Amino acid sequence: AFIGSTRAADLLKTQHPAPHRLRACLGLGAKNPAIILPDADLDLAVSECVLGSLSFNGQRCTALKILFVHRKIAEEFVARLATAVGNLRIGMPWQEGVTITPLPEPGKPEELSALVEQAVASGAAVVNPGGGEVQATLFRPAVLHPVSPAARIYHEEQFGPVVPVVPF
Repeated sequence: AFIGSTRAADLLKTQHPAPHRLRACLGLGAKNPAIILPDADLDLAVSECVLGSLSFNGQRCTALKILFVHRKIAEEFVARLATAVGNLRIGMPWQEGVTITPLPEPGKPEELSALVEQAVASGAAVVNPGGGEVQATLFRPAVLHPVSPAARIYHEEQFGPVVPVVPF
């Protein structure tokens, strides 16, 4: 089992001596979803989604990259999520209690900003105050809702502090 791009999966599979007999489980595109059903404990769901999507600034392969939330509870969930994200402490990694830190990759804030701008152009909104603001290499987490399949972030791995919420 591997997590990565479809390109990496194709390369790995071609290396197998019998690729048509190979049984593989591959994370193709790395859009690790969370699915929030109408009977969910919203406090727990919000807490776990914040942790799952934003720990390590969302820059880990196993981070939640997209949240599918049932329409019946979507508005309340998103409001609670926006509040929880707004309460995260931003600062330097060595400061106590800090959750969100500057990004280590050059150009990453610009890449994330482009994803957010394109999602907004596709009908989503940044629902948390200050979401998506950039200061040097610090990118303030952005919660996007409602995200549609027209948005690049619906399909592409953001690998950063952007949380797309899709009602279903």
